[in-house]
Amino acid sequence: MTQTSKAYLAIVTQIVIVGLSFIFVKEGLGYTDTFTQLSHRFIVASLGMVSIRLISKNKKALNLQMVKELLPLAIFYPVLFFSLQTMSLNHISTLEGGIVTATIPILILILASIFLKEKTSILQKSVIFIAFFGVLYINIMGQTEASNFNLWGTLLMFFSALSSAMYTITAKKVSKKYDALDMTTFMLLFGMLVFTIISLFQHTTGIVTTSYFEPLTHSPYVLSVLYLGLLSSLGSAFLSNYAIHHVPASTVGLFSNLSPVIMILSGVIVLNEPIYSYQIIGILVILIPIIGMNVIQKKLVKTTSVTPSK
Repeated sequence: MTQTSKAYLAIVTQIVIVGLSFIFVKEGLGYTDTFTQLSHRFIVASLGMVSIRLISKNKKALNLQMVKELLPLAIFYPVLFFSLQTMSLNHISTLEGGIVTATIPILILILASIFLKEKTSILQKSVIFIAFFGVLYINIMGQTEASNFNLWGTLLMFFSALSSAMYTITAKKVSKKYDALDMTTFMLLFGMLVFTIISLFQHTTGIVTTSYFEPLTHSPYVLSVLYLGLLSSLGSAFLSNYAIHHVPASTVGLFSNLSPVIMILSGVIVLNEPIYSYQIIGILVILIPIIGMNVIQKKLVKTTSVTPSK
C-alpha cells in the first residue's frame, strides 16, 4: 500500500471515529459539564500518548523551539475549536451549528490556495461545493421549527470552523519538520493543560457545583471518556496529522464532508434513530460526487501510466 493510500485510509478512519464520537459526547454530558468532560478526555488522551512514546523509538523531548513552532497548531485545535464551538452552542442550535461547520472544506480550499499555494482542479472544486450543499440540505431540512437568528452564536461557530481550517493549514506547514507523533503529543498536552485549568476554575469559583471527580464514579461516563480520549482525541489527531503530511490539505477538507454521513448512520445503527428521506438524499449528494471523483482520478492515473512516452 502506497503512502497516499495509507493517508486516504487514515482520513476515512478518522472521520468514522469523529462521526461516532457524538454518541459518547452526548452520553458524557449527562454526567458533567463540557469543560470537565474535555479535561478528563484530554488527560486520558495525554496519558495514552505518553505511554505510546515510552514504548516507541521516538524519545525526542519537547524543547522551547518545538513549543514555539507547534503552539499555533495546538491553539487552533483543540483549544479554539472546542472552546468557540462550546460557547456558540449556548446561543444557536446544533443544526444551525452544523450548517456553519459545513463551510470547513471550503475554508480549507481557500486558505490552502492562499498560504500553501495548492492548486485544485475544477472537478475537485465542484465536488467540494456539491458536498457542501448536501450537508447544507440535511441541516436545513432537519430544522423542525424556525429559530431566531443569533449573530453572536453564528460568528462564534464560524470562527470555530475557521480554527479547524487554520489547524489543517498549519499542520501541513509544520509536518515538513515534525512527525505526526510529535505534533499529536503537543496538541494533546496543551489541550489537557488549558481545559483542565478552565474546568478547575469553574469548580473553585462555583460556576460548576458538582465535584470534579464525581463523574468518574459512573461506568458509562468512564467508558465515554475512554473512547473520546483514546480514539476521538488521540487516535483521530494522530490519523489527521499523518494524512495531512501525505496528501493536500484541500483533499483532507473534502473528506470531512463525510462526518455528517457517519453521524446519521451511527444514530440509526447504534441509537435506533429513524432515518428520513431528506437524510438519504443528502447522503447521496455527498457520497456520489466524492466516490465519482476518486473513480475518475484512478482512471486518469491508469491511463497516464499506460500511455507510452514519446
